[in-house]
Parts: sequence; C-alpha cells; structure tokens
Amino acid sequence: MIRNVTADDIAIQVLSNEGAQCGTCGDQPGDRICPDCEKHRARYVAALRTAGWAPRSELQAQLDHARAELDGIKRQLNRLATYQVVAER
Repeated sequence: MIRNVTADDIAIQVLSNEGAQCGTCGDQPGDRICPDCEKHRARYVAALRTAGWAPRSELQAQLDHARAELDGIKRQLNRLATYQVVAER
C-alpha cells in the first residue's frame, strides 16, 4: 500500500532517530520495529500537537488561507466605499 508521508510520520521518524524508545524492547535509534515504541512516539507527536506544535508547511497554508480571506474582505470594502461615493453625489 502506497500512501503520502505526513508531517507526523516525519516527526515520529525523527523521534526514533533521536532515541525515543519504550525502553524494554532493545530497539536502537532509527529502528521502527517495536509496536510499543511506535505507540509511544505517536503519543509524543499527539501531545506536541495539543501543545500547539505544527510543521511550517501547515502554518504557511493557514497563513496563505488567511491572506486570501483578507484580500477578499479588502475588495468588498473597496467596492462598498466606491458605492458610497457614487451615492453621495
């Protein structure tokens, strides 16, 4: 099965590479064999997400969306201002 690698997948791999292990399995940094280690790493990432961590790419997407909404609001305000000037004449 082929699937896209997510930011959470990358974070889990980094945790593994840096030695986040369950402590009972004997896995070495970088190993992804032990299901307990995988469960704990997923919990670490979930806790980081709860604390507000997000990858840069996700934050950039949110900023881009907010900018697009702001641009739409500005266009509406400009149209309203134009109509008001015309109505005052």
